[in-house]
Formats: sequence, structure tokens, C-alpha cells
Amino acid sequence: MIEMMLKYELKKFFSKRINQIIIVIVFLIGIIGALLAIGSVRYVDVEGRLHTGGMAARHLSEDQNRWKGELTSKEIEQIVGDVKELANDYPEEIPNSEYGRTGQSYEAITNFIIGILTPDTEWDDRVLYQLSKEQGADIYTFYQENMKKMAEEYGTTSEKKKLIEKEYDTVKIPLVYESTVSWDTMLMYTQTYVIILAVVIGFLVTSIFSSEFRSGIEGVFFSAKYGRTKAIKSKILTGILMTTVVYWIGMGMLNMIAFSIMGTSGFFTPYQISDPYSIYSMTYGEYYLLMLLGGYIASLFSASITMLITVKMRGSNVAAAVPFFVFCLLPFIGRMFPGGAIFFDLMPSVFANIIEYVKKPLIFQLGGLAFRQLPFVMLLYSVLFIIILPFVYRVYRHYGLKKS
Repeated sequence: MIEMMLKYELKKFFSKRINQIIIVIVFLIGIIGALLAIGSVRYVDVEGRLHTGGMAARHLSEDQNRWKGELTSKEIEQIVGDVKELANDYPEEIPNSEYGRTGQSYEAITNFIIGILTPDTEWDDRVLYQLSKEQGADIYTFYQENMKKMAEEYGTTSEKKKLIEKEYDTVKIPLVYESTVSWDTMLMYTQTYVIILAVVIGFLVTSIFSSEFRSGIEGVFFSAKYGRTKAIKSKILTGILMTTVVYWIGMGMLNMIAFSIMGTSGFFTPYQISDPYSIYSMTYGEYYLLMLLGGYIASLFSASITMLITVKMRGSNVAAAVPFFVFCLLPFIGRMFPGGAIFFDLMPSVFANIIEYVKKPLIFQLGGLAFRQLPFVMLLYSVLFIIILPFVYRVYRHYGLKKS
């Protein structure tokens, strides 16, 4: 019986013209996002000509992959020497032809070196020119020493310190490098699309529970034999299935288009190439999957909290605004009240800015247990999603019943 009701609810949801239009628009946004990402890549050839879009990402990856493999001290010493030589030859500005011939290929590596040298200060590429070849060759020793200092600085308790040290110990030195052009390019577009999907899914799910109230037939719905049991369960399942289908098809289209053209070079490159002192020891591919999973959790939470508010308020107006507030407005409010940092660091708005939070050494502690922010937030809202669903069922089931 519940299977038939579920099919009916799904058919009713996807047959609504407004829902169809919204879903098509959100999928089109994903396609446009993929095309914009592809077009944003800039590649300079050996003659100094600029290329964008199309195969630019693949050409840039091929150029950077001249340094593919173990990024040893010897390679770093060579790169530092070349950077300083170019700076001496061209004190004003390096010409595009020279940049395309040499500098472009190791730009990500020079950023990695600068990141090592400026752990607690603002980005300053001048430190690269002040580095001797010998210091460049000894960069990993400096890196490991700074890791110890970071563990001391942010490990305010012995448990936190041990956790940071444990994560840093998993960083394999020397790092193995491969160009991450496509992943770097897609991060911002994917993060933006996560927000769009979470907000849109929250809006769409309101129609599942508000349709009876809006049409005035809630009395018929609740007087039916299974109106207060299986029918409600089928609505909840419809919300979950709709969220899953819309999110993963949308994300699938975005990523399939973008990566099929730009390639997937760098999936196994350590994320520390981008952020040397991140306490998340993972590859670029794992980092990207973390973002996708976080976005899915955000969408599920958006759907569940919207369901609850819809059945509680018996309408969709307030409920539809909640996801927009949580994922779009709350991050801005958090920046205005730095005193409430811990509160905002645990809000679902974290999913809307994983790019930044993965760079922060945020560690919380309960008793003798220390844990990192992102895994905890993901677990927290996964559990909240599961907990909210029985409340949705209970509130909707008891609609119109007089208290004894």
C-alpha cells in the first residue's frame, strides 16, 4: 500500500508545472555553471598567446604535469632558482612568452612554497625571492618544524595537540604532485551550486505537505483510512527521494560536463599542495567528495527542517524562506558577530563555505575527546535530519485532533 501511495505522491510532485519549471531551471544553472567553469581556465602557450575554455584546462594540466611525481627537495631547489633568475632578468614584469615557457608550469608549486613560508601571516610572494637555493632545498625541514609550531599554537589542550599532530603525521613527505587545474576550478562553482540546490530543494519540498492545506482538502486527506499513517510516511519518503534525485542529478550534470572536458588530473594530489597546514590530510579528490557529501547532507537537512515548519505552520510561506536564511544570510550574519564564532561554526551554513572551513584548524573538545569541525558538523546534521523526520510524522499525524 505504501508503495502505491509513494508512487502517487512522486507522480503528483513531478507532474506539477511549477515544480517541473524550477527543476529544469536549477539543472540549467548546473549546466551553465559547468560551462562557466570550463571557460574560466586561462592557459598561456610558449609563444605568449592566451587561450581560454575548451581544451585550455587540459593544455594547462599537461604543462604543469612536467613536474608530476615526487616533489623532492631537488625540484624545489630548481624551481626557486628559476624564479629568482626570472625576477632578475625581468624586474618589471615577466613577459607572457617566458611565463608560458617556464613560470606557468610550476605556479602551483611556488604557491605551495609560499604557503609553507607564511603559516601565520598574510600571503606574501616576496618571501620566495628572499629564499636561497639551499633554503629551498631544505624546505621540507622548515615545513615539519612549522607543523610542530602549529600543533603547539592551536593545540590548546593535550587532546587537541595530539589530534593535530596525528593529522600532520599522515602527510607523506615529499609530497607527490600532479596538476589540480580542474579541481581548483570547480571548487567555487560546486560550492555555489551546493547553496542553490539546498535552497531550491527546501522550496520544492514545501509543496509536498502544503498542497492539502492550500487546496482546502486536508479534512478529506486525514479522514482517509491511511491518511494519518501510511499517507504521511509516503509524503516524507517523497521529500527524501526528491531531494536525493534532484541533488545528485544536478551535481552529476555539473561534474560530468566539466570534468569530461577539463579532465581529472590531480585526484590523488595531497590537498596540502593548496593549503600546507590544513588539518585535513586528504587528496584533492577526497576533498571534492567531502564537499559533495556535505552538500547532500545540507540538502537533506534543508528538506527535513522545511517539512517540519510546513506541517507546523500549515503553509509554505515561512518554511520556504528558512533555507535561504540558513544558507545565504546566516554566513553574513556570522561575520558581523565574531563573538559568536563557536555558535556560527556549528551552524548548517558551514556547508555553504567548506572551501574556507577546511583551511581553518578548528578543533572542539568534549571531555577527553577532541574532534575536528567538519566531520562533527556532518555527523551532527545527519543525525538531526534523522531525528526531525519522526517529529514531522507526529505533528502532521496529530493535525486537527483535539487534546484529551
